[in-house]
Amino acid sequence: MSVAPPHDAHRAYDRGSLEGAQPNDTTIEAIYAAGHWLLSRERVADAAEVFRVMLKAAPRDERAWLGLGECHERISQPLIALELYGAGTVVAVAVGAPSVRCFLARARMLSKVGRDAEGALDAADAAAERAGDDELIALARRERARLS
Repeated sequence: MSVAPPHDAHRAYDRGSLEGAQPNDTTIEAIYAAGHWLLSRERVADAAEVFRVMLKAAPRDERAWLGLGECHERISQPLIALELYGAGTVVAVAVGAPSVRCFLARARMLSKVGRDAEGALDAADAAAERAGDDELIALARRERARLS
């Protein structure tokens, strides 16, 4: 049985850096799928490691911020989750608009820790409008209604 050589992203991670590695979409999808699978099996610490790798490989992918934030939520670290979701609102930019889902996760966490979530909900609405995505607009409206 032959073993395929590790992908550049794997070699770079082993060295502690992804500098110079160009993971492709398939690699990012595989990393996300592994993190999601681990979360679904309640292997939160393992999932967190996978999502950290994903953050290094694809920091603009909102799923990495959301996945790692969820890991911290599950181990009762809401303030860390809140900060991760906040960072995702700045870093995870797609189609010229910030991540609506990161704003919504941030709003949910703000509400959970007893803080005002209105600003994050307003930002989610604005990002959804800027993206021009009807599904994201509807999602932002549903979350606003749920959190209000």
